[in-house]
Amino acid sequence: MRIRNKRSGVSILCSLLLAGLLALPLALAGCGGGSTSTSSGTSAADASSGSASGAASTEKYVILDETVTTEHYGVGFRLEDTALRDVVEYTLVGMYGDGTVERIAAKYADEGINYDSYILTRSYPPESTTLDITTFAVGFDQDFPPYGFVDDNGDFAGFDLELAAEVAARNGWEIKYVPINWDLKDAELASGSIDCIWNGFTIEGREDQYLWTQPYMDNTQVIVVLESSGITSFADLADKVVMAQADSAAYAALNDEHPDLVASFKELRTIPEYNTAFLELDQGSVDAVAIDRPVAVYQMSAHS
Repeated sequence: MRIRNKRSGVSILCSLLLAGLLALPLALAGCGGGSTSTSSGTSAADASSGSASGAASTEKYVILDETVTTEHYGVGFRLEDTALRDVVEYTLVGMYGDGTVERIAAKYADEGINYDSYILTRSYPPESTTLDITTFAVGFDQDFPPYGFVDDNGDFAGFDLELAAEVAARNGWEIKYVPINWDLKDAELASGSIDCIWNGFTIEGREDQYLWTQPYMDNTQVIVVLESSGITSFADLADKVVMAQADSAAYAALNDEHPDLVASFKELRTIPEYNTAFLELDQGSVDAVAIDRPVAVYQMSAHS
């Protein structure tokens, strides 16, 4: 770079040294606690995307990089309800094709739903689209956001519930939301009080218990801890109290796929729903929560 004025070399050198001294405090400030990133090097905005640079986090919580398991969600029916299952599945494929699934997913994107995880794109036409039903009763856990929950207006809401409502509307059925105790879901289905279970319902490990649609969503079971806990890996969970929802995929996957890890815990506790689990995590009653990733993203945001 040319220097247009005719100052001496000494004058120029002094000016450069002075500029460097003035810039030093700014450089030091950039290395201090003024940064908005978490200690894992991941910003709060990365919590829902799972940045590869480290554990997904908010300022308060961290999702560990190691995963408990990967799995798929489906809609579960009674074993004999093939015709109903086929109509629901085929209707979902039509909703994918015309952009309805993407629109509903976008509505819940900030609450943990990732449209790229939707995978049900093809299905065979059902043998009959005329069923002898007028009401479609969907069983769901009302404490399982963003799939099914009670919104601020006291209404049932959620990604899965909106999918179900659209399926019902397209087939001329009245939608009926039936909140259920997750531990009693099989009894509810067998009794006929619900037509299906549709609520972030994991297929793996239950393949023979229900008549399933094809998988419609990919999912990952993860571990959430407090950012201040110092827990950064599964190895750090030794002698810690870990909590999962009763009869959940996370609980089953820990026991079935990670028995040695579970044996290292001080205790693996269960709880009816995840909102309370996060309250216990905040209070220090437990050290970690095993949970579906989208549900984790929702709860992390709600409790931060």
